[in-house]
Amino acid sequence: MPKFFLTLAVLALFAGAAFSQKDVLAQPVAFACERCLPGEALVKLSRQTGVNIAFSDRFFERCPTADWQFEQVPLGQALEKITACARVSLRVVDGQIVFFKKTQRLRLAGYVEDAETGERLIGAGIRVFPTGKAGAMANEFGFFSLSLEEGEYKLLVSYIGYQTEEVRVSLADDQILKIALQANTALPEIVISDFAAPSDTAKMPGNRQELPLAGLKSIAMPGGEADVLRLAALQPGVQTGVDGLGGLHVRGGNADQNLILLDDVPVYNPSHALGLLSVFNPGAVSKVSLWKGNFPARYGGRASSVLDVRTRDGNFREYHGRVSAGIFASTLELEGPIEKDKSSFLLGTRFTYLDPLVQFFSRRKNLLTFPEDSRVSYRFFDVNAKWNHNFSERDKIYLSFYRGGDEFSDLFEQVYYTSDGYFRDAYSISNDWGNTIAAFRWNHLVRKNLFSNTTLTFSRFNYESRLAFSSRFFGLQGKTEAIVDVAQLYRTLIRDLSAKTDFTWFQSNRLTLRWGGVYTRHFFQPGALSVDLLLPGQNQSSLDSLDRTFLNDEKRFAIEVNGYMEADWRMRRGWQLMTGANISYFEIDRKGYPALQPRVHLRKDWPSGWGAWAGYHRSTQNLHQIGSFNISLPFELWVPSTRKVQPEQSGQVSAGFGQQCEGWSWQVEGYLKNLERVLTFLAAYDALYAGGAENASGWEDRIATGRGWSRGLEFFVEKTHGKTTGSVAYTWSRSWRQFADINQGRAFPFRFDRPHDIKINVQHRFSRRFNLDATWAFATGNPITLTGVKFLHKSPEASTQRTVFVYTDVNAYRLSNYHRLDLAANFRFQMWGLRHELQAGAYNVYNRQNPFFLTVDAGSNIKGKATQYTLLPFFPVFRYELRL
Repeated sequence: MPKFFLTLAVLALFAGAAFSQKDVLAQPVAFACERCLPGEALVKLSRQTGVNIAFSDRFFERCPTADWQFEQVPLGQALEKITACARVSLRVVDGQIVFFKKTQRLRLAGYVEDAETGERLIGAGIRVFPTGKAGAMANEFGFFSLSLEEGEYKLLVSYIGYQTEEVRVSLADDQILKIALQANTALPEIVISDFAAPSDTAKMPGNRQELPLAGLKSIAMPGGEADVLRLAALQPGVQTGVDGLGGLHVRGGNADQNLILLDDVPVYNPSHALGLLSVFNPGAVSKVSLWKGNFPARYGGRASSVLDVRTRDGNFREYHGRVSAGIFASTLELEGPIEKDKSSFLLGTRFTYLDPLVQFFSRRKNLLTFPEDSRVSYRFFDVNAKWNHNFSERDKIYLSFYRGGDEFSDLFEQVYYTSDGYFRDAYSISNDWGNTIAAFRWNHLVRKNLFSNTTLTFSRFNYESRLAFSSRFFGLQGKTEAIVDVAQLYRTLIRDLSAKTDFTWFQSNRLTLRWGGVYTRHFFQPGALSVDLLLPGQNQSSLDSLDRTFLNDEKRFAIEVNGYMEADWRMRRGWQLMTGANISYFEIDRKGYPALQPRVHLRKDWPSGWGAWAGYHRSTQNLHQIGSFNISLPFELWVPSTRKVQPEQSGQVSAGFGQQCEGWSWQVEGYLKNLERVLTFLAAYDALYAGGAENASGWEDRIATGRGWSRGLEFFVEKTHGKTTGSVAYTWSRSWRQFADINQGRAFPFRFDRPHDIKINVQHRFSRRFNLDATWAFATGNPITLTGVKFLHKSPEASTQRTVFVYTDVNAYRLSNYHRLDLAANFRFQMWGLRHELQAGAYNVYNRQNPFFLTVDAGSNIKGKATQYTLLPFFPVFRYELRL
């Protein structure tokens, strides 16, 4: 009962207050004021009515003087007209009228770009003061959006390798800005650094995906060719084969399980020269992001990692060129405006001259070479082109194109003498492969907090191999006889057409939502092999007839649809949640495979610079690369999931912690990865050996399906300030595979299982013109399978015998440990108004004979002899670059 009376009393009090407020504002007033400011009118009105009116003069500082005259109108109505020029509201408190400023949220959006070139800067950070809490990061097109109250603000805009810019903004309405940053490389004694304040979680340990391209050209690499994939291989948890061959293997995944994108277009074969170099021309690249795990939901289709490569737009204000020459290749680039500050272009080409090197190494013993009398030729090329046009601050379009390819040929002859004459055998092999990529992209600012990107893409990868073998006998009496003529033609082809739309909604300063979808139509020709026995007297030109006589002309069409939704929620007290899901559907031969792929990543940051994080992601892969050697050779075929071959799946859990302090950072991260329905090819080696390609006819029946798992712990420490900088990356990991049809069903180490992997990079800057760079790498040797028992088998039906090898468990032995030291000296100077860069050094300085593979040569003895082959011994590093 007392509670009832208490409630009634409270209701009566509120009702009385409401009536009191209504009575105060409803009382009629007669009021006049000529050429008065709102503040003056309110003071005069307060004195006339006896009602206390509280306000701040700052509320009306932008209001002009005016004349007011009211005849018996309600006080509330008079106050509304006097204060209409300002964003204020009023409230009656204890019989007095109090004015408050309306808290209207406005939208501050814009683009961050290079002050010299107009190039938009991906991932630039924007901090807002005086609050210090609001902030944003520019997306992959340099766009940001913030929600702020009306007022005066100071923006601090930063980007790696650029001077931090301070921008003053007076926000009275929605605005779109263009913020230009100056590169700091022109300043003396400036050390390029990716250090950021602890409050900037994008740069905190465990949250870094961007590779440090600023130091890419200082690192010693074979021939002096700077390379994106080799930079990625210096990160913890990333491994390659010997001297970079074999592609990237991220946390125990296979090379084909990496989603490698060039301007949003998947690249099927990212390597030149068997993996010594990548297809990415470093002069055309603006940003590279690597996700080893917990990658966002917008990425799908691969089971292991994501490498997202973005190319530069070109200079919007001036014409520039770059010429670079090294031991392996030369590069030529040209860029400039088509219409100043409106549109630009970028053209680049790279070509190689490896023939003399191949011939040189062919005369070196125990190197991966060709017979001394071979006429070997190898070359590759790249062409990059991009055009951009800004229609307005809301619309921009891009056209980008890439074409690259490799060409290899070998002509080898052998002569055997007999008592009756001699035999001449001739081998002719040629291989051509390459990628073609084109993309049209439209950026549209729907609203100041809603950004859209629409992309149409085309991608094509092709491989063709031609082989001819002829054997002829030349008798002493002038008789010539054709013994055998064989010709072989092999082709494989992939072609994709895709349409994609993405939306980014900056819902608030703490919550960003992204969603979108992509439709792709795939065309596959997994492999077409044709073999023809030529008639005596025919020449190798009859190979052309093989185009019409394919023994296997299998073609497959498939469609793939992906949709995603992701959220980045920066909660209070340093918590951040990134979550989402990718939903995919793959259909081929009227068989569909739907998949749900959840992603979640949670982290906590403290003001002291400490951070901790944990995440889980699941991925599905519908396209597979199958082959026997896995050394980036294109005859490892790309094939789709079918009724017999189901999609691969992976799940990964990771967690870590780290700290960032002034000039230093370190982190430790562990992971557990499981792979389901992993594929391998039960291949016949004779076709690969004879023709450099595998006949893909009936490939579905030669697929073994199994499982895999990987465990690892990664440690990374980095120094980013001072004249001496560098990093240490150590990874302990184990990776296993298990197939019912291989190794009697027992698990065995993955062929790139390397328990210990260390990379140390140190750079010392003597001045802004000269620095030294050293890299030391160590890794446990690759596991291999060796012969365990050898015996001679005699056939009881015939007087013949053959040597039989019995192999041990799969990958039961290891090659010796891999290690090497690379050194490079880098010089930068200006002469005749041009910028010059020179790099000189050595790869594998102490000439470590790292094993590439072993062969067992038994000869006539039961006891065999193992011979080790090396790929790259001591090798000079040299590059000269001239910028116009």
